[in-house]
Amino acid sequence: MGVPVLHVCDKFGVRGSSIHGVSRLFSWWFPRYDPARYEVSLCGLKRPEAATRWLEEQGIGVRHLGRGRFDPRILGDLVALARERGARILHVHGYAAADFGRLAARAAGAKLVLHEHFADPRMPAYQALADRLLRHRTDGAIAVSRSTREFLVHERFVPPERVRLIWNGAPLDEFAPAPRDRALHVRRELGFPDEALVVGSIGRLNAQKGHRFLVEAAGRLLPSRPRARVLIVGDGDLMFGPGILWTAAHERIPLLYVVHNNRCYHMEIMQMQVIANRRQRGIDRVHIGCRIDDPNIDYAAMAKSLGVCGEGPIENPRDLGPALKRAIAVVKKGEPALVDVVSQGR
Repeated sequence: MGVPVLHVCDKFGVRGSSIHGVSRLFSWWFPRYDPARYEVSLCGLKRPEAATRWLEEQGIGVRHLGRGRFDPRILGDLVALARERGARILHVHGYAAADFGRLAARAAGAKLVLHEHFADPRMPAYQALADRLLRHRTDGAIAVSRSTREFLVHERFVPPERVRLIWNGAPLDEFAPAPRDRALHVRRELGFPDEALVVGSIGRLNAQKGHRFLVEAAGRLLPSRPRARVLIVGDGDLMFGPGILWTAAHERIPLLYVVHNNRCYHMEIMQMQVIANRRQRGIDRVHIGCRIDDPNIDYAAMAKSLGVCGEGPIENPRDLGPALKRAIAVVKKGEPALVDVVSQGR
């Protein structure tokens, strides 16, 4: 039997996105652990999320504690779960998991590995205090980048000799180039020239994801490679990072934004409906904190204020075709344009 390892994570998704990067890592790691060496399990501190279903579809079971981040009952829950699983290692991800996990590991006689996934520029002050008090209960730490290592040592007070830099890996088979005939079919569907350079970024529309750097790079690339295509596929509220619109205008990048404006965090609403029904509380209040209305945001007007041509909000389907044609004409002239399309939540 392998070494029992219990992964503990604060949450598996973030507002505006169905999963976050750590959940994606779990989906890559768990099937690839050598069962002869490790017996792994996964625990979430909060209630089931949309990402829980996604992980379970990957064959990864999740034990949820159903607690808030400051709930002291987490400590007893983790100690009991660690003993139940016979865990010799608690591998923690997130602030609450790290705080309660370090205490639970000591009580359960397990080692503690703290895994830091990014250097948080807005780390709460209380976390720095907790890290200072618990620094000697961190048996080992993993940083995914040099900046994250510096963050662990200087901001989270982990002794430097206990920190290892381990870059995130990814299964190459999931990113293998598509067969040429399939790639050409997709290109032609999108109206891209067969041999045009295509560069893209997929991620939540948040400044932290660095989409602005791709936009700025595109501004320098396109004068010499005018047939190149630059794509940003986002997930989340455009309000997370509207500054990329100004960058597109400033760099005069021929970029077309089509906003799927459902005026809510609809993934959150669906999950809240599931939880409310499960607890027989009714669904009349699931919209609180999830709807983006009253007032509605006019993304076309916002785009115009940042120097980008704005069309919409489009509420009548018959108006969409002409709006797209006008926006595409602007892009063909070498400037960015945005089309605000009001849509159903799902």
